[in-house]
Amino acid sequence: ELDKRLKEISPNVFYSTHHESHQYYSHYTSHFEESTCLSVDGVGEIDTVSLGVADYNGIKYSSLAKYPHSMGLYYSALTSYLGFKPNEGEYKVMGLASYGDAQKYIKEVRNLISFKGGKLECNMDVFCWNKSDKSMFNEKLAQLLSVPQRLPEEALEQTHKDLAAAVQLRYEEVLFEIMKSIRHVSKSTNLTLSGGCAYNGTANGKVVDKSHFTHLWIPPAPSDAGSAIGAVVHYLVKERKVRSKITRNPFLGPEYLYNDIQKAISGSNFKVYKGEQQLREYIAKQLNDGKVVGWFQGHIEFGSRALGNRSILANPTIEGMKDRINKVIKKREGFRPFAPMVTKEKQEVYFEMTDDVPYMNQVVKVKEEYIDILKAVTHVDGTARVQTVYKHTAIYNLLKDFEKLSGYPILLNTSFNVKDKTMVLTPKDAIHTFYDTDMDLLVIGNYVIYKTK
Repeated sequence: ELDKRLKEISPNVFYSTHHESHQYYSHYTSHFEESTCLSVDGVGEIDTVSLGVADYNGIKYSSLAKYPHSMGLYYSALTSYLGFKPNEGEYKVMGLASYGDAQKYIKEVRNLISFKGGKLECNMDVFCWNKSDKSMFNEKLAQLLSVPQRLPEEALEQTHKDLAAAVQLRYEEVLFEIMKSIRHVSKSTNLTLSGGCAYNGTANGKVVDKSHFTHLWIPPAPSDAGSAIGAVVHYLVKERKVRSKITRNPFLGPEYLYNDIQKAISGSNFKVYKGEQQLREYIAKQLNDGKVVGWFQGHIEFGSRALGNRSILANPTIEGMKDRINKVIKKREGFRPFAPMVTKEKQEVYFEMTDDVPYMNQVVKVKEEYIDILKAVTHVDGTARVQTVYKHTAIYNLLKDFEKLSGYPILLNTSFNVKDKTMVLTPKDAIHTFYDTDMDLLVIGNYVIYKTK
């Protein structure tokens, strides 16, 4: 019916499958000529894991796992079991995992999902996402795990942290089994990863270390948010024979100029800076002194990570900064980590990295000698979800100015929002969030806004 309707509007209708749109988006934003594309998510049509062999002519697609067997649904079900919202709270489980001992429950969790003989299998005795709209699991899951289900309002106990650690470890074990199994199918050791599961930065950070892949690329929005772009790329490659790569620029959203800013800040106490450098030097000094700064510039970023245009910035070397931002600014759980942004040429001084990570989608090790210095951005397990920052951007220049004062070209960067709200879009949103939290200063364009009258 839909096909018929569409054809009435236009004879030129092109369909991309769910996983192909993921794969085309990831490969065609990468630097690779050839790559192995792996897409892992909840479900798309019927596939849940898929493989693509990408070269100059396009991508050869094959399915690796089908619904109801799904890594994404396994992770979401356990997210729900741990008292968080599925399709939303998965990153909380990932953050919580670092506080737990995976060995406590790994034996039980291994009974929930496996990949053997090229086949992904979920334990559909305890999972029921294929039978029910209400719940992803039944009472047998609690019996198998011997940890009672946590309700959202209940306190987080050590058992929940241990279970989260086992859930994360099992996800990684299965992922690396899948990677091992595709070695003979695709010769390329460049991996492009996509699908909602590509947001699992902890697993992503181990790919180069624990698999035969030597380079990894993940686009800014590997989940369904990027599917529309992926479908268009698929069409261009298949039908129009376009062979060039698409833009890697993640700043694809709206920009707000003079009038919008003026209107939003009227009635506030603000100072306007004529020169960019003067503004940056002033803000670098404030950051170095321990102030927390809302930073609003240019086009909003695409994807779920603040990359420096809608960010909250702070000095990562200050004692207690992480707790302060979690408690009074982001108003969220204290176990959640913050990310460091670092200049490209110094990233390997502080972090154990192979390639650039411009979109904050890999968790890497902080070098031993900097763990105690970079307190606010180092997670409890000595890792950080790092962001590579390139030259010729305002945020790069700010990092350089901050380095002159602090000795470190690194800032704590978290998205400009409070818990469970989306990133601020407009200057008005920014002002509202600024006054609603304990941020010290707000920068919009070349205006600096203060709390005091």
